[in-house]
Amino acid sequence: SETTGDTELEAFLNEATPQIVVDAIDELLILQHGRDLGIEMDDERFAGIVDNVKEQNNIATDEEFNEVLAAEGMTMEDLERAMERQFIISSVQQIEVIGKVAMTDTEAREYYDRNTDEYRTPGQIALREILVAAPADAATGADNRLVSAAAEAELEARFQAALARVAAGETFATVATEASDAPSSANGGLIGPLSEDDLAPAVAALLEGLAAGEISEPVRTAIGYQVFLLESSTPATRQPFDEVRDDIANRVFNERRQDEFNEFMGRLHVEAILEWNNENLQQAYENRMQAIQGPTAGS
Repeated sequence: SETTGDTELEAFLNEATPQIVVDAIDELLILQHGRDLGIEMDDERFAGIVDNVKEQNNIATDEEFNEVLAAEGMTMEDLERAMERQFIISSVQQIEVIGKVAMTDTEAREYYDRNTDEYRTPGQIALREILVAAPADAATGADNRLVSAAAEAELEARFQAALARVAAGETFATVATEASDAPSSANGGLIGPLSEDDLAPAVAALLEGLAAGEISEPVRTAIGYQVFLLESSTPATRQPFDEVRDDIANRVFNERRQDEFNEFMGRLHVEAILEWNNENLQQAYENRMQAIQGPTAGS
């Protein structure tokens, strides 16, 4: 309904307006700082911008360019003012922010050494399993894991028979296909390849120290008797520093640039003298700044 639409619009404006006011004032403060530094866009630079825009849009003449501007509701003077604002803002950021952010090779190396997992590719593991599962109807006891002595004896006997077949020379895959209760039996007991990070800790512990083709110690778990064969494994690798140095530099640069920009804007806000003609906008601005800077700001 119209009333609902009006309510939603009002809610949106109430939420958006404070940040819009803050952004507008930030831009004015940056522009004023740029003018205080004597930054201005000369005619030659503006002409170069216009020529570049005309070339990119296949505009041959000034008359055609003016027609395009007019279609957008702009004049050449409007465009020049907009370009000058952008030039001043970019120049101020270059001087006050970007020009003060730097990163040495030593710092990049320290970041690389501190964040070892960030550039690590985990190893890959493929394994085969034989599971002789405890039947659900044999479970007794409060924890639903204990089985009767007779059922346990039968379970262990089946498992030992499977192990004996492997010991006698049958392939692990064949025994897994014929004797394992795990879903993997359909594929000779094969699981993976998996990321070593995805292995259950208990399984990883059983496989630790095994070479490809070796069999783990048997284990009795909540679901039955299990044994694993390590089919293959590839070790974890780490991207060389030289391959990731640019990525590190960009990441740290962006973090430092944001910190430097926040500090710079903080100084501008402290030095600024704002005069308000609209109490609602002033309140919206002050509330938003309080939210951004935290409860101790201005105290």
